[in-house]
Amino acid sequence: MGNQLFLVGALCVSLFSSCIDEDINRDPLLPTKEDQKRDGVIYGSYLPSMQKSVIPIGSLTEGTEQINRYQIGVNLAGDAWAGYMSPRDNKFNGGNNFTTYFMYENWVNYVYGFMVTDVYTPWMQIKRMSQDEGVKNDEIFALAQIIKIAALHRTTDMFGPIPYSQVGKGSFKVAYDSQEAVYRSFLKELDEAITVLTAYSNISNRLLPNFDIVYEGDVNKWIRFANSLMLRLSIRVRYADSALAKAYAEKAVKHEKGLIESDAQAAKMGKGVGLQMRNPLKMIKEEYNDTRMGATIYSYLVGYNDPRAEVYFEKGEEFKAIRSGIASSGSRYETCSKPKVKDEDPLYWMKASEVCFLKAEGALAGFEMGGTAETFYNEGIRMSFKENGVSNAETYLNNIANKPANFTDGFNGSLSATAPSSITIKWDNAANEEQKLERIITQKYLAIFPNGHEAWTEWRRTGYPKQIVIVENRTNAGALIGNGFDQGGVRRMTYPLKEYEQNKENLQNAINKDLGGLDKASVNLWWDKKNK
Repeated sequence: MGNQLFLVGALCVSLFSSCIDEDINRDPLLPTKEDQKRDGVIYGSYLPSMQKSVIPIGSLTEGTEQINRYQIGVNLAGDAWAGYMSPRDNKFNGGNNFTTYFMYENWVNYVYGFMVTDVYTPWMQIKRMSQDEGVKNDEIFALAQIIKIAALHRTTDMFGPIPYSQVGKGSFKVAYDSQEAVYRSFLKELDEAITVLTAYSNISNRLLPNFDIVYEGDVNKWIRFANSLMLRLSIRVRYADSALAKAYAEKAVKHEKGLIESDAQAAKMGKGVGLQMRNPLKMIKEEYNDTRMGATIYSYLVGYNDPRAEVYFEKGEEFKAIRSGIASSGSRYETCSKPKVKDEDPLYWMKASEVCFLKAEGALAGFEMGGTAETFYNEGIRMSFKENGVSNAETYLNNIANKPANFTDGFNGSLSATAPSSITIKWDNAANEEQKLERIITQKYLAIFPNGHEAWTEWRRTGYPKQIVIVENRTNAGALIGNGFDQGGVRRMTYPLKEYEQNKENLQNAINKDLGGLDKASVNLWWDKKNK
């Protein structure tokens, strides 16, 4: 007993001495780590980094790295595969690149690197500081979880299985999770984060206001975005697991804090906490002179006489577009329509109009969304017109005559194409389920521009809007040109060679288990199960 008392006493003395020493040695003018956690300062460098990685974007004072990431990982990938935009001159790697379905290794490695590492690195730091060291900050971790999911659902939608549940557990060679497991975890984690932030909102509506570029610390807006993101992800999986989709879609819609309902509540990277973001499309279309209007979106905007066309693209005497998948063409397409964008225009993660169309599809599927598919469809069009500052939405949504237009290549007539669809605008309750779905997704496609990654994902999931197919297929990854609807196209991006070299066993297990043994661009992802 005597020795135990000595040891306890010695420990107390030791601890007491340590506290005294620490207190004596500490500069009273400098905050401790716990002080910094309470003030949020310690998270200040990591939160903006995560937000800039959801869709690559930098501030006006930063260099061009984020712009280059956007160009390769978004503009020359999802934007092209969705028919939003095409290269002015497909000079990249001699035309062997994503736009011709060629998985150029340097680009694949680059995209995989920033879509994984840029997200996990700051997230792991926030998790360590908010959960593993000292006083917990559950509300800050909840915020980090929402941003992580906003970024990583784009990553798994690009590649399929990704390292997820085992990240940050000490191994350099991390096992992959199936896309199904990742999506189930996304939905569960979003639910948990929403619960934490909702409870926190009863105490304060401010969280890291000095470091949050998106909402400047408005907790209620973060809850709205998290609910809306949950709705997007649940609708995404409805052809793979209808019960899972229904449960989470209805949970999101019924939450007391609501969904994104206005442009003021939209999730976007523009101006915040004293930083002005630089929209990467401005430099890509202007200083780089590399991108122009795509043939597919031309067909729908011009055919519908859609007033949003003049908001999205520079017209000149008329709109001129380019089909994707054309080999290098020099200056032939110089005068085609550029996207209309300024440096200071925000980059949207999610708009209110998208939420309306998600509810429309949910209602069409029989989920309890609080209204009918027709009501939400019309609300989506009205909201999109409002977001873009154009009028006459009622005239537009009641139009029964306008249809997508044929595409004419004014420089090479052999590249012209017939309209990919004959779907009209006005909602028709007598139409069949598939026609109703085509209307919803086609109008969502026009509303969420220029989010090409999301538009490409929705095309893979539903087959809509029907696309004008690429001209030349140079694939080295099994992709087929297809028919722009239910066949062909890039279904996913292949894994980089570096991952085979550094994490081969885990990667090969994922390919064998979840991709049928084929790391091909023609393999459908888990949620890509609709009978088209």
